[in-house]
Amino acid sequence: MPICPAAGDHILQRSSCRLAQTLSVSSHKHRRALSDPDALKRCRERIVASDLLEPTAVFARMMMGMSPLTYLQHCSCNTAIEKGEFRKGDKTSVALADFAAQALLVAAIHYNFPGDTIVGEEDTAILRGDQGIADRVWELVSTTHLEDEECEKLLQSPISPSEMLHYIDLGGTSYGGPKGRAWMIDPVDGTKGFLTGGQYVVCVTLLIDVLETVAAFGCPHVNLESGRISDQDTDPTGNGFLISAIRGKGAQVRPLSRGALLVSQKIEKNNAICDVSKIRFAENCITTSPQFPDRHKIAEKLGAPWNPIHIYSTQLRYMALTLGICDVVLRTPKPPDAAAHIWDHAGGVMVYEEAGGKVTDLNGKDLIFTAGRDLTENFGLVAAPANIHSQVVDATKAVLRLYPEYGSVIDNTV
Repeated sequence: MPICPAAGDHILQRSSCRLAQTLSVSSHKHRRALSDPDALKRCRERIVASDLLEPTAVFARMMMGMSPLTYLQHCSCNTAIEKGEFRKGDKTSVALADFAAQALLVAAIHYNFPGDTIVGEEDTAILRGDQGIADRVWELVSTTHLEDEECEKLLQSPISPSEMLHYIDLGGTSYGGPKGRAWMIDPVDGTKGFLTGGQYVVCVTLLIDVLETVAAFGCPHVNLESGRISDQDTDPTGNGFLISAIRGKGAQVRPLSRGALLVSQKIEKNNAICDVSKIRFAENCITTSPQFPDRHKIAEKLGAPWNPIHIYSTQLRYMALTLGICDVVLRTPKPPDAAAHIWDHAGGVMVYEEAGGKVTDLNGKDLIFTAGRDLTENFGLVAAPANIHSQVVDATKAVLRLYPEYGSVIDNTV
């Protein structure tokens, strides 16, 4: 695992301490499994990923109180820019927090893993085109600090505006490949939710030789005690939760914290669905991307109700699936809609599959994360419990085949 000497002693000492804490609360069976060197390495990588992500999630929460809400309350101008929201070339929203959090996260990963590729959502086109906006992002990055000194050291924040721009572009211009280690990050997945006090997720995933291997997701506004996850159910007063997974070793959940490590709880594999008439769908109900308008017909084909839970963040939908709060997520874009971005799905797929789910495109093909920055080798998505996944795929294809525009993208196999 390539770690620079300056960071190596600190991060390995910290992660070893966390690993010891993890082992101390693990079962005998779990401790025996972790005696395997590769298992120990993956466990350590998950702890490191969580250590990188957790303060970033806290940072995002702190910025939520600063920008665009508290930070900009003194501004008399009432434009979208003064609220911290901008439009990118693809017409999606981006906030000051997206840029600031990506700078922080990329800097931390690069400091600790200098030989690894980092693929992030944002680039600096907007910032380099408007010095005023760049200055405001730098103000956020340079003046926000964490209470935990150890986390603060781990972050290794940019020390100048030019370094901030460098780190944003380091993630914003990179591509993953079929070999080696690549981190996929989404600094704020669900920018609209972030801007309005709703749900959002801070996402970190490590791919090794194509495979999602370690993933961690900070969900600052999720309250699991409520038993619900949606954009109508948010808890801005709590600390939220961190969900993580190692390929082949299961998924875990624990409360986010600014201080000492809190105990993780293993997420048990979801029970198989016995009655498809009771499955619960989740989707982004306010998407502006062209979608198949008659999605309810897919539910009808399965004999299930169509009353989807509204979850704007793509990765949060995976977390809801993982925790058994919903059962099926579909993505049915209208051709020739642009392919999904890799950072919106990498890691979330693995976390859900570690909990008993299965994710493919609409043709039943596994998602390919190494074809660039988008899922250009896939069309659409079906995420469902493994025992009914093929049934959901078949029902979806049967409905879409009735519409000529899907003839070129949906295969004829059943």
